Amino acid sequence: MINKIKSADEAVAAIQDGATIMVGGFMVCGTPKVLIDALARKNVKDLTIICNDAGLPGEGVGKLLRNGQIKTLIASHVGLNPEVAQRMNTDVEEDKLECILVPQGTLAERIRAASTGLGGILTPTGVGTIVAEGKQVLTIEGKEYLLELPLKADFALIRGSVTDKFGNTVYYGTTQNFNPLMAGAAEHVLVGACEIVEVGDIPPHNVHTSGIFVEAIVGGEQ
Repeated sequence: MINKIKSADEAVAAIQDGATIMVGGFMVCGTPKVLIDALARKNVKDLTIICNDAGLPGEGVGKLLRNGQIKTLIASHVGLNPEVAQRMNTDVEEDKLECILVPQGTLAERIRAASTGLGGILTPTGVGTIVAEGKQVLTIEGKEYLLELPLKADFALIRGSVTDKFGNTVYYGTTQNFNPLMAGAAEHVLVGACEIVEVGDIPPHNVHTSGIFVEAIVGGEQ
């Protein structure tokens, strides 16, 4: 069996400038801090980050934002991190952040569409608003829907409550949030694990993310 257990720095070694990265979590609950810290140390730039929110100032995705590593942020909520607005409105062009806000349900389903191989989803959310600008509107049985395209990434950084040495992963409680969706929508999946166990220790019916999706496992997550 391939050894997937790596140090955090080894796990993020392949991430280069300009990468598109999904980061699991909801207000830093379920966000893999060991992987975020390693990405901050690597100091790659011009990243596109897809996540539910911008974390908190200097914490979670907010750590990458403060470090000047994010060029484009695709998220559903940024209100708890005032540094987003500061970066969006800066007069220094090379520091300016592009922030694309996506309704939370739409964000989840666009990620799910990528993970299941769908060409997109139809949703009434955003019809008649600025959310619809530049998007195709379809009328079905008299009701208008937006065609929202799949969201996929080069890498997904997710947090597992329990992960076995093959990568089979369980998420406890609300840490599940976006993690299992993102694990299916990226080319490379890196897991920050709270606990690493032997293969077979997790009952198959308890597995949320299959180890076939997981490329690297990093211990030490809290």
